[in-house]
Amino acid sequence: MKIVINDKFTYESGDLIVKIGDTVVLPTPYWLRDVQSPTWEGIVTSTTSDWTGACAPIISVKKIKKA
Repeated sequence: MKIVINDKFTYESGDLIVKIGDTVVLPTPYWLRDVQSPTWEGIVTSTTSDWTGACAPIISVKKIKKA
């Protein structure tokens, strides 16, 4: 499933179950890895996306928002 992070970026959740408000660990785009760490964290802001292009998969769910 494609999910939106921080109202800006679309990633693939793969087999991981995520919901709005969860904190996820994401790969940094390869062209930024010289100036940023290889991963970063973001907040799931939508569990649907209109993006039809390729997406990188999230690495893991770090913090699950409590109901």
